[in-house]
Amino acid sequence: MQQVHDIQKAAQEMNRSVLNKLLLARRLFELARENLSSANDLSLAIGVNLLQDSVEAFLLAVSEHVNAEIFAKTAFDQYFDLINTKIEPKELPFRSRLFALNKLRVSSKHFGLAPAKSETEGMLVTVREFLEEVTTSVLGITFATVSLIDLLQDGEAKSVLKEAEAAFVNGDFETCLVSCRKAIFVRIESAYDIGHFDREEPVNARYAALLGITAPYYARNKQYISQNVKDVTDYIVLDHNELEMDLMKSGMDSVSFWNVWRLTPQVYRCGHDKEWLVKRDFAKLEQEGIKERAEYVLDTAINLLVSADQRRAATRSLGSGRYFVALSRDQIPVYRKADANSDVVTTTPPGLMQLDVDFSVPALHGNGEFWHVVHFEKELQILGYIQGDYVADYAT
Repeated sequence: MQQVHDIQKAAQEMNRSVLNKLLLARRLFELARENLSSANDLSLAIGVNLLQDSVEAFLLAVSEHVNAEIFAKTAFDQYFDLINTKIEPKELPFRSRLFALNKLRVSSKHFGLAPAKSETEGMLVTVREFLEEVTTSVLGITFATVSLIDLLQDGEAKSVLKEAEAAFVNGDFETCLVSCRKAIFVRIESAYDIGHFDREEPVNARYAALLGITAPYYARNKQYISQNVKDVTDYIVLDHNELEMDLMKSGMDSVSFWNVWRLTPQVYRCGHDKEWLVKRDFAKLEQEGIKERAEYVLDTAINLLVSADQRRAATRSLGSGRYFVALSRDQIPVYRKADANSDVVTTTPPGLMQLDVDFSVPALHGNGEFWHVVHFEKELQILGYIQGDYVADYAT
């Protein structure tokens, strides 16, 4: 735990400019890996250039962190000497191999010579080990957990992603994958939970709307649940059109979301205070390649939610608050409409002298004012309109 704490503290204290350069280096590395997996000459040339750019962005980050003087015309080999001077007795590793990468980049970029597949073999491993070793020894963090996690809004999703980050640092990649899926559940999948409709007193449509439930209407009933829910994770019924629209509006990349969704085990929780239930999908928890999958998922999940938070922060909306009225008496009628001649949906219980409301409006027919009630406490649900004659006071 102390190691995790030290790493998190180092990351929090890191200059944001350094952090951004590290993130750029990691993204360039991922793009290089995609291209170098091909045998196509053009892809290999692109991959070598991206890989070299990744190393240079990383060296710029390290230089800034250790206050090494780097200028616009500083040559690639000079980075090593300038940084080594600042970190001695330590030294940057893999110098000769990285110089070889630089020569491949020069041949490709300036002379149009595509590297042979044999020349690129092992380059990814070398660069990867270089990035990991230097990030740990010089920056005091792990390369895989360099992220924008501190930019996330405080809340449960941020907390479980911090748990995922800690699990990755400790080599618990299975927990990392599960925690990332929990964050996706909290922020996205919980809105598609039809478990609310499988209780002794299922929620009604208006309460479902207040809860933010956007599961398909055809699934919001006990008959559907009886026929189709075979385990707890089946309570999540995605409306793909609605979800794609939500992803677009929130600024989250659809392809990245579905990649995380496919690579992580499904989770479920029937309430904020309930236990997390995990579907142990053996293929998703296969040990071969789990570190690489966990790293990708952790980075992608964080970036998805950061994108959503930044979009939300740029959106102007009303604040939220609680509004309520004090009643002049108990056991008053609650109408379906703002009209005393409409159906009475319920009567307030004995002793209840305060109701939560969200607006008042003139009577639909005739004179007077009606207050819209949205009152939920424990098993009590009251939705409808009450006459203003019964309101003794209003407060927030």
